[in-house]
Parts: sequence; structure tokens; C-alpha cells
Amino acid sequence: MSDYSNYGASDDYSDEDNYAGAYGGYDDLYDEVMEEAGYDAWDIGYEEFGFDEETFLFEFDPFVEYFDMKDDSDVVTMTYQSLVKLTEMTCQLLRAWMKRSSASLGFEQDNKTTQDGPFNWNLYQLDFKERDELKSYSVAKLVRIFGSDEEVSKFEKTVNQMGQFLRKCLLDILGSCLPHSLPYPVLSTILSHLMAAKGLHKVGLVTKLKSSKMMEMEYMDKLYLSLADVYDHIKVVMFNIEPNTHSTEPSLNVKKESVLRRFK
Repeated sequence: MSDYSNYGASDDYSDEDNYAGAYGGYDDLYDEVMEEAGYDAWDIGYEEFGFDEETFLFEFDPFVEYFDMKDDSDVVTMTYQSLVKLTEMTCQLLRAWMKRSSASLGFEQDNKTTQDGPFNWNLYQLDFKERDELKSYSVAKLVRIFGSDEEVSKFEKTVNQMGQFLRKCLLDILGSCLPHSLPYPVLSTILSHLMAAKGLHKVGLVTKLKSSKMMEMEYMDKLYLSLADVYDHIKVVMFNIEPNTHSTEPSLNVKKESVLRRFK
């Protein structure tokens, strides 16, 4: 692909400044050329295409989901259902990375796609050879961050255990809402149906003490945001050609440790 290494978001001059300085402004040459061409060259986008089994992981945004939980008073009310969903999505994201790792695509770890690619492009805007390069880069990048494939797998298992614990919390809450105790398989089936229908957002909390409810909700909120940070960071490594997107934020290891600390 073309070498974009001389282009960056940190350039001192905008495209408009450069164009106006060289050609006298948009109102002259630009309008005439666009009128003759019949379209606006600046409005040409790079469409996404070739969606695959990983696309739903790329499209999922835990922070959008978070702010969708705001009520009429603009207050976010965290739920166990949202926490369970995020743990499940995080596990699926990590398993997708493991699948990439086991594929052994064979490109160099530091490839030109991630270094010289157009700013703000994602996997689904690249040709298929470049996609393989980006996938290979994402494997090498996470290995460097975590230390080994085994550490990635270990973290996935921890997040899975977290999801199982949260699901058990939901089972306990659901069971307390029913007039009669039900066998575990029956209760689990009911829970699965309610989760699929997104019908558990108002089932309440584990604690019954009013004085403890605020603390439980606070822990839930912090756990969600910590895990959302991890999901977003890994997603950028796997799907975007912006290796420095999180350069000014806490490292992924710091975010990972925050999740583990809140789960203890």
C-alpha cells in the first residue's frame, strides 16, 4: 500500500490550511474541479467490506452500552446482566486472538501496515493481505504485553470464572424473586431465556440491606468500567492500525491488574 508515514494527526497544519496556502482557497480551484468532476473528493470514504466471524467483536462497544444504561436522571444504573455480557464478550475477544495465534500467519512482527497505514483505518478497510499482516501484528503485540500465550489464556480463564460468578449472582437474585424454589437446571434455563430477551435489567441486587446496596452498585460499576477498558484496548490492537492509540493512557497490564484487583 502507499507509504503514509509522512501523514499524521499531529501535523501543525490542517489540509485546509495547506490547500488554501497553495491554491488560494477552496472557493476557487477546488469548487471548479469538483463541479467538473461531479463529486466531492473530500467526501470519499473507505468503505468497510469482507465482514467475518470476528466482526461482532469489532462492532461491540462496552462504553456505548454503559451510557445506554442511563436513566431519565442521567444516572447509570449498572446491572448484573450487563456485567455478564461484558465478561462473555471479553472471553470471545480473547478466544478470537488465540485462534489468530494458533493460525501462525507467518508475517514479521513489526509490519508496514501497522506503521505506515492510513490514520484511523480498521481491519475491514484493508485488503486481505494487509489484514493478515495486522492479525499477525496483533498476535505479536499481545504476546509482548502479556509475556506469553499462556498468560493470555490464563487471563481468559479468569474472566470466564468472573462471568460464572456473576451468573451465579443472577441465579440467586432470580431464585429469590420466585415464589417456590426450583431445581438448578430449570432456574438456569429460565435465566438463559431472560438474558436472551434482555429481561433482567431490573431484577435487583444480591444484598437485601439498604445500607449495602449503594456499595454493591459501586463495585459493579467499577468492575464494568475496568473490564471495558481492557476490552477496548485489546480490540484496538486486534482491529485498528493505530499502534499508539492508547499511548497516553495506562498500559494494558495496568488495566488488566485493575480488573483482577476488583474481582478479588
